[in-house]
Amino acid sequence: MEEVLETMQLENMHCDVCEGTTFQEREGFYYCVECGTQKDQIRAVDITAEDNFDDTAAGRYTARTIRQKKDTEKEDEDDITSWEFYNYVLRGFLQELLNMGAKPELKLMTLQVWTAYLGSMEVAFSKSNKTGLPKLNVRALPIDARIIYNHKPLKKGKKGKKSTLTGDPNDERAKFRLWNRTKRNLDASGYRSHGGASESEGEQSLHLQWSMRARKSLKRHMPLKHLDKHSRDSKGSMSCHSLRPRVKQLQNFDRNIYCLNIIKLYVVLGIALNMVEDDIQLSDLLRFIDEEHLTKRCMLNYLPGNVAAKGKALLKDMELSKIKDKVTNKLLRSNIASMSRFINLSEYQKPNLNSLAERYILELALPPRLLKYVNSLLDLYPPTFFNAMTVHSYPRYEARTMAYILYAMKLLFGLDDIKERKISESSAKINEQLLEVGGDEAPLLFVFTEWMEFVEMRKVIVSHYNQSFARRFGVATRTGCQVDDILAKEWKEKEQGETFDWMQGSAAMRRQHENLTHIIETMLKDHFGESSKESLEKEHIEFQPSLTPAHSYFNRILLQVSRKHESGSHGPQPGSLCAGDDPKLSQYLSQHGLKLRVEELACQEDIQKVGIFRPITIIRGDGREYRANTEIKTETWINELKRKEKRPDFRFTQPIGTYGARYLKRITMRDARRVKLEINNPFWDVTETPSFLLKLNDNEIPLDSLSSLQTFEEGTMDPLNIPLDLPRRNLEKNVNPDASDRASDQVAGDINDEPPSPDTLLLQVSNFDCWLLHGYMKRIRKHDKHELRQLFPCSFRWLLETCASTIGIVWEELYEELLIVEVMYHHSIRDWSNHRNYLCIQHNTQEKDIRALARTYKELW
Repeated sequence: MEEVLETMQLENMHCDVCEGTTFQEREGFYYCVECGTQKDQIRAVDITAEDNFDDTAAGRYTARTIRQKKDTEKEDEDDITSWEFYNYVLRGFLQELLNMGAKPELKLMTLQVWTAYLGSMEVAFSKSNKTGLPKLNVRALPIDARIIYNHKPLKKGKKGKKSTLTGDPNDERAKFRLWNRTKRNLDASGYRSHGGASESEGEQSLHLQWSMRARKSLKRHMPLKHLDKHSRDSKGSMSCHSLRPRVKQLQNFDRNIYCLNIIKLYVVLGIALNMVEDDIQLSDLLRFIDEEHLTKRCMLNYLPGNVAAKGKALLKDMELSKIKDKVTNKLLRSNIASMSRFINLSEYQKPNLNSLAERYILELALPPRLLKYVNSLLDLYPPTFFNAMTVHSYPRYEARTMAYILYAMKLLFGLDDIKERKISESSAKINEQLLEVGGDEAPLLFVFTEWMEFVEMRKVIVSHYNQSFARRFGVATRTGCQVDDILAKEWKEKEQGETFDWMQGSAAMRRQHENLTHIIETMLKDHFGESSKESLEKEHIEFQPSLTPAHSYFNRILLQVSRKHESGSHGPQPGSLCAGDDPKLSQYLSQHGLKLRVEELACQEDIQKVGIFRPITIIRGDGREYRANTEIKTETWINELKRKEKRPDFRFTQPIGTYGARYLKRITMRDARRVKLEINNPFWDVTETPSFLLKLNDNEIPLDSLSSLQTFEEGTMDPLNIPLDLPRRNLEKNVNPDASDRASDQVAGDINDEPPSPDTLLLQVSNFDCWLLHGYMKRIRKHDKHELRQLFPCSFRWLLETCASTIGIVWEELYEELLIVEVMYHHSIRDWSNHRNYLCIQHNTQEKDIRALARTYKELW
């Protein structure tokens, strides 16, 4: 047929480039006369007489008509891959953290970590990717393969049986339906003519490109040649293998890294927060997630309008319903370790432990002067957080800092159920006298038992208004409070989603939603006596994100109560002074005619010596063949079982093991060689500590020759920044009898031998000695943890669980960090009386069990 070129005017049609209205038809397509741009929305179609079923028409005639195409290209432009989707969500989460007070440098660091992750995944920023297209990884989403490579997934057939019934082959209606189906398929295939182009030629699919790790993973299921056949199958007709292996078939590293989900965004943010040394720690990030300050409920608000308009269809393509929004501390730390190894991150940044300890002391409502003791322990031998097992494991910075606070409380109060009660009773009596003589402005001592009651009361009050806080501390709340919390989150999600048309739906769907809402509201009002809106307006308090949630939330509740009752309301606050910690306390009492006598308390003498605990090692059985005795009697079989000694699940051993003479000699020689190398090393510069002279009773005495009793007054227990000659537990001993006998006798006689008088107040303090329960926490089972927990004193057990819940971890992890601190200070440092120049780690001890324990925990210091 001879090609005919005709110029024609199209109604309501304009050129997309020059706004022209004159088009010319060539081979079924229309082109603008002025600029030559093809009009994609229209084309010419050949119509035959059979289209109108006109049997009277003779021969075939042609007519040009205009047929509108579906606007599918515009819809395809709105589709985004999973990487682009999570890129928008990550930007939204980052903006939320910046609004919470994170450092501005977090934005650039997050971008660097995210690009490093995408580059290692061979998605973007990869030099080895020559095609320029993102490569698919393990368990790639079907939407990524469809958008990038135009690869259609295999459609799953219906489970029902196919009907085998066939109609009459001479039925005219069946022929008519078959003819219409064939015609629709021909129209969809595009207009074809001699030398003409096809409509589908511009939509050719590409071969799937797999990353190196994905090919290695899929190689376990099929040969690489067969994988290439699947990659060329653009229509998904091959059903022999699945290109998405199941999660249980993947290795742990592949599952934690290559499966892109919302958890990876939390991991990227956690690494970026650590790199910029932000005040928001990993435990704070987990709490923000649990309180839904960072949640997938508001994901669509982070997306562009045209993308978010798809709504549920987009969320279904991303398979968000299969991903958990909440994560645990253990899971997040494990993913951070895998991510750092994947992007080749060599070292983490250690935060400021002193400021972190100050924040935790404020959160626990402890006296601010406790920070001096914690800082002195931190500065004495700063932790390095070096893990000898792996360099990529994320250190427990928060748990180690909380362990120092727990250790300081253990030294100050003993925490053996007896010492802290005696100290609290004496402090409470002194507080009564202080209130009598000074009123409300008098400085009060810290009472441990009253502080426990205050913390428990604060837990109950805050848990009533915040369900996340209640879950973290294990406080049981009423069902009505839990329902109110769920409804508040639903109302918030509904308010944020009203801007999207897909959430409003059709008129019938809106009426159905209103009917269901009315039914639920009626049920709530019948059960609780009020509707959801009334309950929210009555007791609901919106808490802002805070780094000290218990302290801030409690003050927010007190402010709400004071506004409601129009009167100042202040909750009970514990004392701000440690026992015997304020030097002005004795002067304040002497101004009112009272004297203060300080008495030190020792630990219990009847403490059970259980030894070192260790989990039993699992011994794998050999491959011997055992034959059953079918002729044995029941009584004989039962008696044999009773005679067998059952191995315990959890055991305690006394540290009585020693080394042999030959091995001990080798240890001593190595230690002498190490000391000699340190002395001869020119870079090992140890400056001597200057000698201080202390004026005591008009006499200047060298400070190094005095014991701790002579160095510290009994009215104050402030630690000094200079080294002591003896620890405080050796108060009755003298370092240098020639220089300090007279001063020691005089001071001790003035304090301890003074007869009590009715105007003298007794203040009992700790002698800085405590009980120890050491062992190995790795590979310990749940039953063993329960047995170990029963050995703790009640006061220590309560404080341990409270501190662990404050930072969002379990008590086992916090106790392991406490063991690291205690083993270092009690077993690893050699001879505390000779540490004027530097701390020397002990290597040549003869106690075998203690040395093995010290070496185990020294690798985690």
